[in-house]
Amino acid sequence: MALISYEELATGLEEAWLIAGLHEHAVIESIQPETLDRTYRAELFPEHPEPIGEGWSPPWVELNLVWTAAHQLYSEGRDIAPGPLELAWTYTVDIRSVDRSDAELIRAFNGAVRAALRRVAPDFPPPADYIAVEIRRGYRIDEKPSPVYVQIIGTNVTDLSDLWGQRSSEALRDVLRSELLIVATLLHSLGETFTPGGIGGYRSVDTA
Repeated sequence: MALISYEELATGLEEAWLIAGLHEHAVIESIQPETLDRTYRAELFPEHPEPIGEGWSPPWVELNLVWTAAHQLYSEGRDIAPGPLELAWTYTVDIRSVDRSDAELIRAFNGAVRAALRRVAPDFPPPADYIAVEIRRGYRIDEKPSPVYVQIIGTNVTDLSDLWGQRSSEALRDVLRSELLIVATLLHSLGETFTPGGIGGYRSVDTA
């Protein structure tokens, strides 16, 4: 029988992000009646000054998990192909300087990713592919369009499918702790790159 259950996965995630030094601003669980899919979403932040300034937040990540009916049946021992079991991570970085080019911001974001991976795994070569990056710009229309905000959105996925066959109850916890340690390190690296010193600071991406 497969080891992973929804309850074990949700509990393991919460334990892992606390160990990694993160805290949630929201945890939302829902069930889709038509498909019986269960969705788990959490907004995770590193420690930061309170209150957060209006229109600004430190770098943070949204975690999404969809537990399908096939996952549930497989976890109960049914002979069914469960499909991928994925954790989706969406990083959000608010940029306080709106005059930087997209290329500069993407370069700085990837620099922060490389720095985080060097801290977590200094003996391993960096991967060829990093996190997919999108730049979002918001504008206000007065006499002419003027920029209001800039955000960097980065997304990647962790596939837990290889853990279905594990017999040790610690295997899932170990993987989740490792993943959340990387997530926390990346959030701190993004903070150092784009908001050094907390809310009041911003370092030019030219020197990031």
